[in-house]
Amino acid sequence: MKRCKNKILFSLKKIRTDGRCVIISTAVVLLAGMLSRLLSVSPIYMLRITGLWHKIPPTWFFVLLWTVWYGILGFCFGMVIGSSQMGRDLNKYKGSLWFVLMMVFNIIWYPLFFKAGTFFLALIDLAIIIFFCFCAAVEYFKFFKIIGIVFFIHLFWLIWCFCINFTVFLRI
Repeated sequence: MKRCKNKILFSLKKIRTDGRCVIISTAVVLLAGMLSRLLSVSPIYMLRITGLWHKIPPTWFFVLLWTVWYGILGFCFGMVIGSSQMGRDLNKYKGSLWFVLMMVFNIIWYPLFFKAGTFFLALIDLAIIIFFCFCAAVEYFKFFKIIGIVFFIHLFWLIWCFCINFTVFLRI
């Protein structure tokens, strides 16, 4: 475990990045998540209507988890954008384009699901998010493996969310 930790820390030291870019991108991604939440109603009402109230973890857990995920993704995005690593600029910018598109659709999903109650459109939106996350993960993996792995882990989280969204769609 210690060897793995040292290897990760060493590889993070290899990438030179602008610290301001990391801070700004993390803040922007967190603000985007907050904007998405503000455009919606409380998720508790929709969870009670759909009957998922007792089948998924508490709402505070999702809020905490999404905040942590947005922070991690914003940090990774800042590490990539602020990087001065040469030679893989195409992967850097392609991955960043996929990431921005993923975040735009991510912001749209929350109001679609919780405010509008359009579960089918939310399901399609989530499928698009999964596609963009996969594309970003592939490009970031080519650019910097650890950041690509973070995006692949996020992809599994999104697939789990897709399954929940699909369950709600089938119930309604």
